[in-house]
Amino acid sequence: MSLNDPDPYLPRQTLADVLALIALALFVTYVVTILNAVLPLAVGQPAWLTSLISALLDGAPLALVGLGLVHLLAYLEPERLRVQARRRALARWATGAVIGFLLLIPLQAVSAFQGYGLVATSQSSAMAVATERAEEFRRAIGAATSVEDLQQRIAALQGPGLRLSEGPQSLPELKQALNERLHESLRSSRSVIHSPWRPELWAIVQRTLRVLLLALVYALAFAAGSQRRDREQSLLRELLARWDRLRARGLRRRLEARSSATRELPADMAYFHALSVVSEPHGSGPLP
Repeated sequence: MSLNDPDPYLPRQTLADVLALIALALFVTYVVTILNAVLPLAVGQPAWLTSLISALLDGAPLALVGLGLVHLLAYLEPERLRVQARRRALARWATGAVIGFLLLIPLQAVSAFQGYGLVATSQSSAMAVATERAEEFRRAIGAATSVEDLQQRIAALQGPGLRLSEGPQSLPELKQALNERLHESLRSSRSVIHSPWRPELWAIVQRTLRVLLLALVYALAFAAGSQRRDREQSLLRELLARWDRLRARGLRRRLEARSSATRELPADMAYFHALSVVSEPHGSGPLP
């Protein structure tokens, strides 16, 4: 090979350097995204907690791709000790990321509980306003002394839907009709306010399901790229191997229990059979 020939290892080293820079940029972007969402700190506030969870999940693909690039870089450069040390360090960091994503599930449960509390408070306030408004109309209807007085009182309160031109024209019948319509309006307001199909409640349910699914998916993905200290396999392979051992142990116990029951059955049958056929030699006297 002459001096003018290209180095065969140069393209691989160049690709490795590019992958290292891309991975670093992805990690920095992920950190900046999280900091932008959580600063200033407002621990305990429902909105801040929701922003934190959303930032961790929305930016997780950046860190996941960065982790994958580091593993690919270590595969391309097996002889570079610094690259291998970086891969092992990030693999141990990924173990903490797995725990962090799993902790998002109870964190979202707290956020959902806080959100539901805010919705319940809003419902109670809206219902209290509607009830107070209905009481004002009821007092105005009860205090009216004539149809004209009733018209003036209702107009002063600006009540929607309480039209005096409909129904009977005598004052007692008109008061009864207005009270019935007022009761129906209050019942309709109560059903709307406390409806389980409110958009606020469904938003909490949808967000909780999203966090649950994505947290599990990202936890498994990071477990595939994580590695505990002094371990050769990834955390995911360790968990799968442990699961296989538990399943094999349970299957072995069931097989042993079934085999033990099968072996004991003939002895039990022989025992009960012996009890059924034992009798005295001459039909009297104690058993031998």
